[in-house]
Parts: sequence; C-alpha cells; structure tokens
Amino acid sequence: MQGVDRTRRIGQVLRKELAEIISREMEPNTVGLISITSVSVSKDLRHARVFVTSLAPKLSSTEITKELNAVSSSLRWALGQRAGLRRTPELVFEYDDSIERGAEMSKLLDDISYSDDHENGN
Repeated sequence: MQGVDRTRRIGQVLRKELAEIISREMEPNTVGLISITSVSVSKDLRHARVFVTSLAPKLSSTEITKELNAVSSSLRWALGQRAGLRRTPELVFEYDDSIERGAEMSKLLDDISYSDDHENGN
C-alpha cells in the first residue's frame, strides 16, 4: 500500500502548489475564481488529473478546462520549480461538477421537505 499512499501524498502536494501558482499567475479576469477539488496521480507519477471547479464562473466549464489545459505546460514548469519532485507529472485539467450536483440535490431535498410540511398543515 506504500505506492497508493505515495501517490496520494504527491497529489496533495500538487494540489497545494498548483492552487498557489494558478492564483498568482493566471489572470482572474480570464477564468474567474478557480478551486482545485482534487488531484489524481497515476501510479508511475507521470500523469496527474487535476479536478477544478469555478466559484465565480466567468466562462463555461468547458471553456475553463480548455483555458487551463492550454497553459498546462507553463503551469507544469512552475510546479516543477516549486514542488521539488524528480519528475513533474503532465497535467490534465478536468471540471468537477460535484459541488453543483450536490447543491442541486440539496435544493431538491429542501423542496420535498417544504412541500411535505405544507401538505401536513405545518
């Protein structure tokens, strides 16, 4: 299980460092406020899938990932300078819509409980 623990730890380092790099080097007017929800690193440490979400979207989810993937090589270079890894993984950005889905589910559940309360006379 050492390999799994190692990839998880490296994913945490990449997440922390990438968050700082993106906030410092990318124009907020370009993609809006970005949050990195998780980083999944391959077992051979050559590839990393970076899951992002936008808290104040200025672009669609597709445009955000397209913009981030377009600058992934420069982000990878900056990450290599900061992370202190022997090999910096190639970065692929994907949009994580789990927060939005969770908010929708919460709203649906609230609507159900609200309608149940009104049917029971509360």
